[in-house]
Amino acid sequence: MAPSKQTGYTHKRKMLHEVTLDVVATAMGREPADLIIKNGRLVNVNIGRIQDGITVAVRHGIIAYVGKGDHIVADEHTKVVDASGRFLVPGFIDTHDHVESSMVDVVSFAEAVLPHGTTTIACDNHEITNVFGIRAVELFHKAAQGLPLKVLVAMPVCVPSIPGFEDAGAIITAKEVSEAYLQGWAQVQGEQMNFPGVIYGDPHVHAITAASLKSGNVLTGHYASLELEKGLPAFIAAGITACHEATTAEAAMRRAELGCYPQQRYGTAWLDMPNTIKAITENPGLDTRFFTMVTDDVTPASIVEQGHLSRVVRDAIKQGVSPLLAIQMVTLNAAQLLEKSRWIGTISPGRAADILIVSDLVDMIIDQVFADGVLVAEDGKLVMEFTHYNYPDWALKSMHLPQLSEADFRIPAEKKVKVRVMRIFPGMVHTTEEFFEIEPVNGILQADPTRDLVKVANFYRHEPRPEVIKTRGLGFATGLQFKPNCAFASTVSHDCHNLQVIGNSDKAMALAANELIRAGGGHCIVVDGKVEAVMPLPLGGLMSLDSVEVVSRQLKKIEDGLKKAGCLHDSVEMTISLLGLIVLEELHLSNQGLVELKPGQLPRFVDLVVAE
Repeated sequence: MAPSKQTGYTHKRKMLHEVTLDVVATAMGREPADLIIKNGRLVNVNIGRIQDGITVAVRHGIIAYVGKGDHIVADEHTKVVDASGRFLVPGFIDTHDHVESSMVDVVSFAEAVLPHGTTTIACDNHEITNVFGIRAVELFHKAAQGLPLKVLVAMPVCVPSIPGFEDAGAIITAKEVSEAYLQGWAQVQGEQMNFPGVIYGDPHVHAITAASLKSGNVLTGHYASLELEKGLPAFIAAGITACHEATTAEAAMRRAELGCYPQQRYGTAWLDMPNTIKAITENPGLDTRFFTMVTDDVTPASIVEQGHLSRVVRDAIKQGVSPLLAIQMVTLNAAQLLEKSRWIGTISPGRAADILIVSDLVDMIIDQVFADGVLVAEDGKLVMEFTHYNYPDWALKSMHLPQLSEADFRIPAEKKVKVRVMRIFPGMVHTTEEFFEIEPVNGILQADPTRDLVKVANFYRHEPRPEVIKTRGLGFATGLQFKPNCAFASTVSHDCHNLQVIGNSDKAMALAANELIRAGGGHCIVVDGKVEAVMPLPLGGLMSLDSVEVVSRQLKKIEDGLKKAGCLHDSVEMTISLLGLIVLEELHLSNQGLVELKPGQLPRFVDLVVAE
């Protein structure tokens, strides 16, 4: 019978400056260790070698000693673990992820990823910050307290992503950015998505950049353009340390050449790493110190079924990199990116005792996970349950839309017209701009399932603000293969997270939208004119308060519904969620209308109907 879990666990962390006397005394053998791991094969990421017969001694959650260990002292309180020749691996570090994409809160996220070896995250919570503003940053920081998972909050700096082109639930300026750093709510700058604002000199964007630089924090970026010779160096010149938007080996290499860490992305739907990793595999002898790997956006199903960073490491090895190099990219390299390598990233004296005991490096089979020297997971299961955060009422009520009708989805036209259409590529982040001719029916432009043409609507759904005048954007998309009378609605619509609805029937679209308005946000799929599945996400319209396992099952029903509607691609809801992300090329839809972003050009509004 398996032992019962420790419930209501609250983690207490000590920092090195508090305990140097004790740590040194343990390293010298004068005082006993709290934890001794012996007979290990150390994956030494500092020198790129595996060392046999290693003992690691821990005191107050900090590594005191690494070596043969014959002189290390134990007493009746010391926990001794015999690694029996298994590998000792530093805890994994994700330098760019969005907890909200897992559709659970940060506590449930920690419970989900720790068993898979992730012990530190730098989470950009710009999803919920687009809903609630800076109070979401404070909320996220508070909810993460007492977790053994190290949570470095990355301050969102693009709320909305491009001011003047869309409306979020709040506006983040340099004032809020400085306040978050001052209060200790954020420890990193989140991804600067408004790269046009950086390279073309938007004063608002550069004021935010200055606030982050003055704080002394690392600045991360999002350069979503294929232009690498002019714009990318300019972007990095503003102090950007890292970027996860490389989709090719050339783009990854160019970032590394310029001293910018390419954060090779391998999430659920954005699978860039197998392409970017060729920068390493096709260049033997390359110095890889600047290369890291991240998850960015992962669904609960991905975590439950495949793991977290463990999956990324495993699949990088399949692409031809050595296990040691794959591990370096999510440990030492990641810690150096965050400028935290004196604290995390290696199994070295003076560092946090984030240690994985691994029985198979290639398949990344993790037997035990220690965070700050505390055993938190064993054989893929958490050995404790954490205290869950009690969220305020305002965080659970983010839908401020009245019931919608079919009329809210109508696009009037008097004659046959040519319209701009967003071409969707499931599994990719970008769209392309195409043109369709549509003959109106009873004075209305309709979707056409025979031509794989769906209508798209984006409704402002946050608290009313006087400056928000345009509350509805309408357009068309192709690439989903929806059957007739189907619709999908979601409040997970990057990055403003307004209510986005797609479908080929105005009636079905209104039905899906109203189901979500009643549910307080989430996902809803309508098939054959009937509600197939609803997934409530009450926390900001983005996250559930259930466990990742429960949410994974709920998401599967949504994904099964999307396949029943005719779209057979996996995790296509993530691709759909990017139709509103106007900082991506080439054509996207905000609550204010269609926004075109072409390589080397500033964003601009374009009309749905093309003038002849």
